[in-house]
Amino acid sequence: MEMIPLEKIRISSQNIRADEPFGDEEDQELIESIKAQGIIQPIIVRQLGDIYEVDIGRRRFLGAKEAGLEEVPCIVREMTLEEAMDTSFSENVFRKDVDPVTLGWWVKGRLERSGMSLRELARELGKDKMALSRWRTMTDLTEEMQNEVQRGVVSLRNALEVAKMDLTPDEERALAEESRSGGYDAFKKTLDRIASEQEKRGAPKGLLIVRISWGHESPEYEALRRKAESEGLELSEYCQKVLTDHIKEL
Repeated sequence: MEMIPLEKIRISSQNIRADEPFGDEEDQELIESIKAQGIIQPIIVRQLGDIYEVDIGRRRFLGAKEAGLEEVPCIVREMTLEEAMDTSFSENVFRKDVDPVTLGWWVKGRLERSGMSLRELARELGKDKMALSRWRTMTDLTEEMQNEVQRGVVSLRNALEVAKMDLTPDEERALAEESRSGGYDAFKKTLDRIASEQEKRGAPKGLLIVRISWGHESPEYEALRRKAESEGLELSEYCQKVLTDHIKEL
């Protein structure tokens, strides 16, 4: 452990909470505690040239700055970018106050940077693949709906239901506004109404169904099944996604 000047430390962009605001009542209590006792638990940092990046201990670092400290106790670790992301994730994922949208953007970024499949990432982190898939789905929602999930008004379960409804961005924003202005009850009432209307309509007129028959024992079917599984999707959902992406490229 070593004492490092605060002026040489910054928050790592890989920290899962990097963009969260600081300064609420709980943070103020931390600041007062640091003023009275200092930093008891060292901050975990990575060295990048003359600068150190905080990978674990973001609130302690910000609290130390607000408390007027000039240096803080740190443990310096050598980590790759991916290791830093995984360390931040593992440190925060089991804390109840980490919202699914924040987790979703972390999962999305980690997959894009590593080129790993969802299954491979889940195995590396020791987490359930479907949990990672559900979190990643949050990044497909509009910004307004994501905000409601982060506020805790819209649950992960309800947000996943919204994602499956294939609403237009305007429809989803309107639903988010119901949550923002009327709270959970207003949101749930509108959500149930939309779901009921979709169920009554059933398959829309003019719907074309494309059938491809390979048989369960065919290598093509097995390849699709494995790929869908690695993406955390049902086979039908994955096939629709592949076909849609291909059409967009035409």
